Amino acid sequence: MKKRTSIWAAVCILMLLVAACSKAEPSGTAAEKGEGGVEIVTIEVMTRDASAPTRVTNFVEAAESLNKKLEEEGSKQRVKVEQIVKSMGEEEFDQHFIFASKSGNTADIYATGYSKVGWMADGDYLLPLEGIDQQKVFENLMPGYWDAVKWDNRIWGVIQDTEARPIFFNKNVLKKLGWTDDQIKSLPQKAENGEFTLAEMAELAQKAVDQKAAGGGLLLTAGGKDLPIIFLNHGTEVYDAQAGKYVLDKAGLTDTFTFLSKAVNNGTMERSFLSTGKDDMLKAMINDDVLFLQAGIWDEAKWRTRGMHNKLGNVTSEYVMDNIGVMVMPTAKKGMKPVTVSNPWVYVVPKKTKHPELVTRLLVEVSSPKLQAEHGVQTSHIPFTKEGQEYDTVKQNAWLNYVGYLTSYSRFMPNHPDQPKFEKILKDATQNIVNGDMSPEQAVSWMEKQMKLNLGDAFK
Repeated sequence: MKKRTSIWAAVCILMLLVAACSKAEPSGTAAEKGEGGVEIVTIEVMTRDASAPTRVTNFVEAAESLNKKLEEEGSKQRVKVEQIVKSMGEEEFDQHFIFASKSGNTADIYATGYSKVGWMADGDYLLPLEGIDQQKVFENLMPGYWDAVKWDNRIWGVIQDTEARPIFFNKNVLKKLGWTDDQIKSLPQKAENGEFTLAEMAELAQKAVDQKAAGGGLLLTAGGKDLPIIFLNHGTEVYDAQAGKYVLDKAGLTDTFTFLSKAVNNGTMERSFLSTGKDDMLKAMINDDVLFLQAGIWDEAKWRTRGMHNKLGNVTSEYVMDNIGVMVMPTAKKGMKPVTVSNPWVYVVPKKTKHPELVTRLLVEVSSPKLQAEHGVQTSHIPFTKEGQEYDTVKQNAWLNYVGYLTSYSRFMPNHPDQPKFEKILKDATQNIVNGDMSPEQAVSWMEKQMKLNLGDAFK
């Protein structure tokens, strides 16, 4: 009898716990009562990028702006923002987001790279933001940028910032090779005009290594949005946007793999470049130990804040511009238009948010020119509207004015749901080349098999 009683007591306790849980607020948005019967709605905003906290901290001021409007409207609701910064890699973030979505524990707003939009929307994780593009704050959005947050002809997010991935070149190393100030100054324009080619850049990089003017000749960032740049500047096409399918440009891929194979075989590039940490590359550049580095314009902020210079520690923007030049990646053939790749960060909203109207209005407020400018200046990113780019602090910022022209050469990799799969195939094929495990032709054949196997109908 005692045993039955104890079992029944345990069942009752379990039932009470289940009932309590079913009545609890979802972790994404919570509500509490404030003075005068005002309802305080807590909205969680999360980013995985600890290096750019303004992606979430800007929401505090945005909430203040929204609350003033709510008060003027006579609303009994007010917004309070909870900032969540969890430093994690892309794959870890993806797993975190999926698990949180399935368990009903998402934040209300996520800051993430635009290429997540495809699989998040296709997986039915997101709230469509219909009509948000008609808000005045987005009236002068950079041309083509709504495409970055569209999937299946619907809008699933708003742009948070943009950037570009240039080639940095070390002016001091060039001077060791006998270059004059005039020659150095003219290099970016020659790259833009297609007069200075990839082959010439590689030749110069090899000369720097052979003459011991620097420890390294050419370093490439190997992130999923960076690696395609070298292929695109060989004229390689990877995606048919009209058909919404990936393509296998055998000639372009073969040319690119041949370039990379030659570069690692003659010492122009280290075989380990695919696994070298970004900070190590940046340290080599700021300490005059590499001639060329493909990285991002936002990396300037790291030179200013992470103490990477061996003697000076943190350096100013003026120091960077005096010692390091910026240019588009040269093209494989003279006369071609160069390409850089942008990976704009965006805000997306999980479909299970409890207050979609407030969240949507908060996204409009956080997109103000002032907040765009504050983020851009602090993190060396470019505002995404004309008003943001013309904000006083942006116009007065030497670095952003130095690199802003690069966005004219930007392309987006597709935000297709299978983009992560394609990125892995491309990187694995490149790894086989730099390891010497495959010839260029073998790597192309391997890619074809992998694309048929992993991309299915998304492969043309």
